[in-house]
Amino acid sequence: MEPEKTSAIILRVVDFSESSCVVTMFTRSLGKITVMAKGARRPKGPFESAIDVLAICRIVFLHKASDAMDLLTEAKLDRRFRSSSRDLQRLYCGYYLVELLRTLTDEADPYPEVFDMALDAIEKIDGEGSPAETVFKFECGLLQALGHSPMLTRCVTCGINKTRIDRVHFGLADGGLLCGDCCRGKAAIKILGSDCLQFLLDQFGVTLETNDDKAKDTTETEAQSPQTGFHLRKGYREARQLMNQYLNHLVGHQIRLQKYIENL
Repeated sequence: MEPEKTSAIILRVVDFSESSCVVTMFTRSLGKITVMAKGARRPKGPFESAIDVLAICRIVFLHKASDAMDLLTEAKLDRRFRSSSRDLQRLYCGYYLVELLRTLTDEADPYPEVFDMALDAIEKIDGEGSPAETVFKFECGLLQALGHSPMLTRCVTCGINKTRIDRVHFGLADGGLLCGDCCRGKAAIKILGSDCLQFLLDQFGVTLETNDDKAKDTTETEAQSPQTGFHLRKGYREARQLMNQYLNHLVGHQIRLQKYIENL
């Protein structure tokens, strides 16, 4: 069998024996894979200390045609996540990103654009970028790439267009806005304020077909005002809570690392 070569982000490392471990990676060309790394736990193992969560590596592995686990043969470290030793909040953000990749992607389903987004987000979190902004933008990009973007411009049930920036009903199970008629009798409904709706529209890069001059003036005023911290913008806190709940509905359980980033 021919060896496969690709770039990878380490998502999870589980001890398998005294000398080996099972590694889950998100790769650029092959998507999420799980491989056996024999000898990775030895002090002088064959992988040059590259097997570490959030590490970015160039790997070579043997893809087994049967049900046997793929075998990692080489891993060269490109970048190690260094914030773990100086900023606990950034470490939690990094762990949260890899948990999203593990839970929302399927095995052997490549998404090169998601890999590039994750690479960029990890580098920003590990550097001087705003953790709140980086995490939120990654969540939006990931949902868009995987086809799970919430519908924010019309009712997901009847299709009627939303034309005003005001309070709205959001169906977590429905995946977007619901008009007053369609939300009746439904469970898992959130009521979002106008600031939250505007914030979400901005982050997902969509707009309403509206002649609401007040909404336009507000958006233009905010765009011209001095830049403030991302986490202090109008609507952010409510949008953060909604994003957490929406992602939990998608995966079917609470994402473990959410509780560590909810105060971003």
